[in-house]
Amino acid sequence: MEEVSEIEEIYQIYDRMFKRIFNLSSTAIINLINGLFDTNYPLDSNVFFSNKEFVGRTLNRRFADVIVLINGDAYHLEAQMSKDSAIVVRVFEYGFLHAMENRGDEEDLVFPEPVVIYLDTEKDIPKTSSLLLRFGNQGTFEFTVRNLVYQEEDLVELNRRKMVVLIPFQVIKMKKLVEKGITKETLKALQNLVENDIIGSIIANLQVGNITKDDADLLIEMSRLLYQHIRGHYKELEEAEELKPLLDGALELPLDKYRIRIDELEAKNAEVEAEKAAVEAEKAKLEEENRKLRERIKRLEK
Repeated sequence: MEEVSEIEEIYQIYDRMFKRIFNLSSTAIINLINGLFDTNYPLDSNVFFSNKEFVGRTLNRRFADVIVLINGDAYHLEAQMSKDSAIVVRVFEYGFLHAMENRGDEEDLVFPEPVVIYLDTEKDIPKTSSLLLRFGNQGTFEFTVRNLVYQEEDLVELNRRKMVVLIPFQVIKMKKLVEKGITKETLKALQNLVENDIIGSIIANLQVGNITKDDADLLIEMSRLLYQHIRGHYKELEEAEELKPLLDGALELPLDKYRIRIDELEAKNAEVEAEKAAVEAEKAKLEEENRKLRERIKRLEK
């Protein structure tokens, strides 16, 4: 079996993690598309994931990251960990293959709206990348792809735009914090990242209905996996006893307390209902005995 380099392994983990977020609810996905593309699709819109597997001109199978259709409008989301000068060419190729596969009119090709999301901190990434398409005497067309460097986005703004499904990638900030050395300040910053930026954002979005409870659980689990993966690459973190594992204790504060309280109330309500039913049954039994007693008395009086 061919060995996978450490860099390739890291890329595969983030690639699989990015694709995993599209297992979330339609509500979460629609909110993400609205936030990324400044659209306003209602939450009951139809969500469909297009076939991501294409056969290129060399007959090699190619995979786009995600092509999602909202009410028939196509959006192409490509994830990158590092700068790639060829990404705009690949985005155009995926868009062309999608347009060819889904064309309804032989004279009309509809490309999906693209965006490239850089998950890690990257320098000198322009707001857009362009590819010039030269058609001889017909002129030149500039194909433009918007770039979003996730780590440069303000967390408050991300939450305002309801893009919480990307929150597990906040864990990547750990790498930059650890580079400064393992100090009490670093550990405090890491705990703040975990408890407030990640867990706090997930809980806040759950409470206002931007995601479902299942979405929140999955985002928390994804964050845990990324946290453990990154932490495993830093011996200093493994040896830092003051740094609590992700979700150990912190998660049991807000979210689990709500669940426990709901369970307690439901159990208490069931108990009350059972007692009420028992009282009603006893009351009915007494009324029946009283009725029979009155009838007996009437017969004796005759």
